[in-house]
Amino acid sequence: MTSFIKKIMRPKTKVYGKQGSVKESQAMNITAPTDFKQVLHITFKDGQIVGLPDVWGEWLSASDISLEEQKKNPEAVYTALKTYESSVKYKDHQKFMLQNDNSTNLSASEDLESKRKSSDDNDPKKTTSNGKSPNQPASKEGAPKNIQCRRNNKAPDKMTEEEVMQAFRDLVSKDDPLKKYDIKQKVGSGASGTVCVATDRQTNHAVAIKKMDLSNQPKKELIITEIEVMKQHQHENIVNFLDCYLVEGPGSRELWVAMEYLEGGALTDVVMETILKENQIAGITKRCTDALAYLHSQEIIHRDIKSDNVLLGMNGEVKLTDFGFCAQITQDRDKRNTMVGTPYWMAPEVVSRKQYGYKVDVWSLGIMVIEMIEGEPPYLNETPIRALYLIASNGKPQIKDKSKLSPDIVNFLDKCLEVEVEKRATCKELMSHPFLGLPVDMTSLRQNILAAKEAASKSF
Repeated sequence: MTSFIKKIMRPKTKVYGKQGSVKESQAMNITAPTDFKQVLHITFKDGQIVGLPDVWGEWLSASDISLEEQKKNPEAVYTALKTYESSVKYKDHQKFMLQNDNSTNLSASEDLESKRKSSDDNDPKKTTSNGKSPNQPASKEGAPKNIQCRRNNKAPDKMTEEEVMQAFRDLVSKDDPLKKYDIKQKVGSGASGTVCVATDRQTNHAVAIKKMDLSNQPKKELIITEIEVMKQHQHENIVNFLDCYLVEGPGSRELWVAMEYLEGGALTDVVMETILKENQIAGITKRCTDALAYLHSQEIIHRDIKSDNVLLGMNGEVKLTDFGFCAQITQDRDKRNTMVGTPYWMAPEVVSRKQYGYKVDVWSLGIMVIEMIEGEPPYLNETPIRALYLIASNGKPQIKDKSKLSPDIVNFLDKCLEVEVEKRATCKELMSHPFLGLPVDMTSLRQNILAAKEAASKSF
């Protein structure tokens, strides 16, 4: 065997024949192994999980998952670690976790507001029309060239830089935005762009303009997806897209996206700083459910429902935004298995990396209702890995003080937060739920918005 190995590893040599001729002897080439899988043998020894990859062990040590919890539900521990691993593989655009790679070193007692805003300034694409920058979740797959093309089972190829720029040129208006809009003050900024309030010179209406430096956008396909969804799907409870422009100068390329300006800002500020009445929660939820029912009827899953992605107007408007992670589902591709969404709002089937459909939005909607009740989603003070573990282990989260809630809102939450997907309600079914029928004057939200703005100003 040893001589055989030496023989096949021998390099090219010169061999002299009987007539003195010289010929080359070609050594056999050995290629790397293909189509192999790494099998993990994870067991418990002396009350601890052993057999984990080194980096998993480090994550687990910093996750705040106790040894008792690990022993009680090792499958949930594995699920949480596997899901977290998928997120950090795509850390370049910081869309999944609220923290960066060092997040596992954060203590469970970290300040709530800093957790919610730890990545606020990293991505102006996510900046809301009032200049706020909500937290970023991550996607395992990039956006397709055109969402209308997702009608086959093969994942789209990654777009080249040239294809991306051509897609932008096909989307944008040829008009000069500086002639159409009078740019006012900057209301938000991030690592790669800014958000400004502008006035339409013809109508004198205020608009929000996102200015994105394309050289600093690692996932340009997501921006294309978001624009296409907003452009093609108009609804009274979805932020109204106006136009977009490619502004190219010496050594720079900016994408300007003009959209409806909602002065009230993100729902997050209101739920964190004020206590909403139950009928106000019902009114907000009804409009979000209506928007989701529309998107689902158009075979689109939003995949990132949370208070950060709901914008409020000063006159009671409630609108969904941020469609960078939406996905189109058709009859020949009616389930998805990509891992996207922010962990605290994530449905159990997504955490468990199972195929999923429209009802992931329904679960996230239920978590957002808990946000409006309690001021934060369940497990927000936990590390991301422990939060994933608790979702996988517990399923439906517990409400802190259910006794203060009406039977209607409790029943609504039960229908949204049903772990068994088949039993979970659809948005269309939820629209006829008694909870969403509570009478409410939506203009009452103005007082909550003003109170939230005042509280936020005092914190700086």
